[in-house]
Amino acid sequence: MQDNKDEAVGVKNNNEKVLSLALDLGKSMVQCGAEINRVEETVRRVCFAYGLSRTEVFSIISMVYATVIDKDGSTHTQMRRIYSYAPNFDRLEQLNSLSRKICATVPDIDEAAAELKSIFVKKKPFRLTVCLGYLIAAMGFTVFFGGNMLDALASAPIAFVIYLMNAYIKATGVNRLFFTALSSFLAGIFALIFVRLGFGENANMIMIGDIMLLIPGLMLVNSVREMLCGDIMSGLLRLLESVIIAMAIACGYAVAIILGNSVL
Repeated sequence: MQDNKDEAVGVKNNNEKVLSLALDLGKSMVQCGAEINRVEETVRRVCFAYGLSRTEVFSIISMVYATVIDKDGSTHTQMRRIYSYAPNFDRLEQLNSLSRKICATVPDIDEAAAELKSIFVKKKPFRLTVCLGYLIAAMGFTVFFGGNMLDALASAPIAFVIYLMNAYIKATGVNRLFFTALSSFLAGIFALIFVRLGFGENANMIMIGDIMLLIPGLMLVNSVREMLCGDIMSGLLRLLESVIIAMAIACGYAVAIILGNSVL
């Protein structure tokens, strides 16, 4: 009798660990910018790989919730709250690879959890590469929308400032709307200052080139994609957040233009 009881407790604990692993993986995918339907499917497949055939998953951009029912009818429920997220396709690919590995080989739960944790302790990509991406994107968009080469060169140091803010200030967990408005304000002020100093001719073109670094294009595309896939709630939340961020960008540039024109 005691052996049966101990075995039942062991199975229960094992199921809780499986569910915990699946939700940690799902949460990590949301934080890296994955689509909600892919997150839910991953959680279901991981649970199924470890023998939990009945799994109900619900996820939005701020939460992943799942309930599983094991063979003896016991119910296990866990939830993961998501407070921040940012697109990171390198990590997302590693998470997808891990989920495929789990489904194919069914490794020990502790081993899979350790591998999941290792994805987030690896060194970040070489920062100079990311910085160059910011500079090239800002300069390219400035020329694309009608600016000249002098305007493109003026947009580069502003893009560098935005990169530094993303790398060192945004990572501290500052409010996203405040951060976006502040970045837009500083970009607008610097653009006006550069034109006044003769380092650039068209402040509008410089602003447009740098504003493209802040626009939540991926979030907007994902919102439409999720609504088309049937995840209406998640899609609407992403769409609403995209609109609010766009308004923060507009407010930041508007204040910069009004203040800059009156002072400079």
